[in-house]
Amino acid sequence: MANQNPKRESLLFNIGFNLVAPILILRKGDDWFGPPIAEALKTTEDSALVGSIILVVAIAFPIIYGILDLRRRKRWNMISILGAVSALLTGGIGLIPGATASMFAVKEAALPAILAIATIVTLKTEKPLVKLFLYNPDFLNVSRIESALDLRNSREAFDLLLKRCTWYIAVSFILSAGLNYILARMIVVTEPYQDKKAFNEEVGAMMGWSFPVISIPCMIVTFFAFWQLMKGIKTHAGLELEEVLLAPEKKDA
Repeated sequence: MANQNPKRESLLFNIGFNLVAPILILRKGDDWFGPPIAEALKTTEDSALVGSIILVVAIAFPIIYGILDLRRRKRWNMISILGAVSALLTGGIGLIPGATASMFAVKEAALPAILAIATIVTLKTEKPLVKLFLYNPDFLNVSRIESALDLRNSREAFDLLLKRCTWYIAVSFILSAGLNYILARMIVVTEPYQDKKAFNEEVGAMMGWSFPVISIPCMIVTFFAFWQLMKGIKTHAGLELEEVLLAPEKKDA
């Protein structure tokens, strides 16, 4: 039980290292690293080799963070995995000969769509994704909730609630997939094989718009799911929010 509640991490640092840094490198990497890499390799700045190296640098951020986090907390970091996959797909499309802007739009919709499917499919497994997104021991005192559910013989009703919350989370991913596709088709209009720099600029602009257009609606759905979960914990486990929400971590004496 020593590792039941492993050391928690800074959410802002997590997002910054795994999502923001790769996006910045993919968008500005040609300007920042292109000339010295091209000079060192004796090639042109717009060569596929230079783009591949910049892509590797972008992917390295979430991969290194995820490995260190796995060693420290003995748990896979989902944001690191998403960051690496997203950077690989985003940067990779720009390097594929004959890649199109429409392919990028499909990629933007594919990742949240896959998460929606995975959220639903894992519902029948021992480790459903809803326990990562909502019912997470990093934020909630899960052991206390489980004990209270057993005492009140209400675990079955609570499991039904978790299933409903799973569908809410899946809906948020489906919403994200649709909005991602629409936004990408509206903003990313330059074909990467015609003007890679303009393509990267448009991708960066889309990422800037993605927060108000995509993230906020999805956050509203996710907050609604969390609110439903908190209501269910009070109803089925008889516990208030302050009794199950983990306080900021304190160092042991």
